[in-house]
Amino acid sequence: MNEAGVDWESLYRSQTTGWERGELNPAFSHWSDTFKQLAASGSASVIVPGCGRSPEPIVFADYGYRVTALDIAESAIAFQERALGVAQSRHCVEHADVCEWRPEQHADLVYEQTCLCAINPDKRAAYAEALYRWLKPGGVLAALFMQTSIKDGPPFHCAIDEMYELFPDQRWEWGSDTVTSPHPVAEISELGILLTRR
Repeated sequence: MNEAGVDWESLYRSQTTGWERGELNPAFSHWSDTFKQLAASGSASVIVPGCGRSPEPIVFADYGYRVTALDIAESAIAFQERALGVAQSRHCVEHADVCEWRPEQHADLVYEQTCLCAINPDKRAAYAEALYRWLKPGGVLAALFMQTSIKDGPPFHCAIDEMYELFPDQRWEWGSDTVTSPHPVAEISELGILLTRR
């Protein structure tokens, strides 16, 4: 169970996973050229917190990234371990509290698709600090900010003015190219923005 009081593993086991798309997030496809360019050095690394059973870690691996996928649910971890073939590869899947976990090396990219909206708002500052810590200077945070009219969460609404405060200009350069992804759950969408760590 995480800080939001949700037993994610039970939801996976009962197939109560309405948030799962079963395909790439439209924002991922929108950013695919940028992701490929970042991977062009041949030694790029990406961290995918709250990876769930999403296909994005697998595609990042196909692009040439060294992938670290994090989740709190054992079913999600087992899925990504099988998909990435971690026993025979340079990829890593870890059971982790994302606010406390520390990588061995700074990453080039963090793909933030589901974690922020699943964390209680009073834990957001700690998570934002972790994201900053994970990335190397010049590294990219691909953030998908949840937009929802649901009063309580998760998912918790990520109001854009609050996101500007959480990821301030002193630490982050905000990109101008935004993309909106419809969500499998009605009346919910994600606002995608690329931020660069200063």
